[in-house]
Amino acid sequence: MNSNDKFKDDGYIIYKNLISEKLIDDFFKIFYSDFINSTESYPQMNNQEWGKVDISKNGFLKDPLADIHLFKFINSTHKDFTNSALNILCSNSIKSALKEIDLVEKHSIMMSMFFDQNKGTPAHQDWYYLDSLPNGNLIGAWIALEDINEKAGRFYVVPKSQNFFLELSYEEQNTPDLYEEIVFEYIKKNKLKVYSPELKKGDVLFWNSGTIHGSMKTIDPKLSRKSFTAHFLPAGFDFVQNRYSNKIRKFKTFSHNDVDCRITRSVLNIKSPNPRSTSKFGSQSY
Repeated sequence: MNSNDKFKDDGYIIYKNLISEKLIDDFFKIFYSDFINSTESYPQMNNQEWGKVDISKNGFLKDPLADIHLFKFINSTHKDFTNSALNILCSNSIKSALKEIDLVEKHSIMMSMFFDQNKGTPAHQDWYYLDSLPNGNLIGAWIALEDINEKAGRFYVVPKSQNFFLELSYEEQNTPDLYEEIVFEYIKKNKLKVYSPELKKGDVLFWNSGTIHGSMKTIDPKLSRKSFTAHFLPAGFDFVQNRYSNKIRKFKTFSHNDVDCRITRSVLNIKSPNPRSTSKFGSQSY
């Protein structure tokens, strides 16, 4: 079975050793020499606010970085840091895998995240937060930047769940907690398989925007779970608020290695070196 057929059938696919160790090591060299010592605010994923670097007692960045591909716009001193992340997210290997998965020649990055540690994420479908039009063609990518220990809280998917569609009330469409409870009950009631694969440094799991997924909670806080997440829109498709509104969202881009990268409103609205913004940065954490 080829990659396109497997992805259509299962709703996800894993590529082993897709990202070179050199690209990953280059990123962390700059992460530890550049970003970790910075003092300005940055967009935090869990808090959905701007905040400064905060390191846990175990030495990990507490809050994930939202839209890491845009950090050079937040502060020009982070140009090398951003580019080292983009060298992974826009790598030729990622581009080739995406083309094999959906047979589309080109894709755009719509959002990205970096995780040093993990808090766990409830099961959900991406199209509740962002999607393509026609629906169900957005592709997520979870990139392991180290060997992920099971006790660190592994990423998981529910195989073959990509066509599961919930009829939601207006309140449920606008209240993530209610939506996540519905998904949880659906998995429990139907005794669906939750698959949390062992992913090693350089492995990438791609999933469809309709595939139910999330991440297990960390059991051992002494363990990191270094990883990237990105969402890719295939060329020829519109970007929408979510599957339930289908409101087309226009966006500006810049290019890296011939990949168009979306510039979010949170960055476009920057007016000071240490901005505070009410803009939200994206969908769920992973």
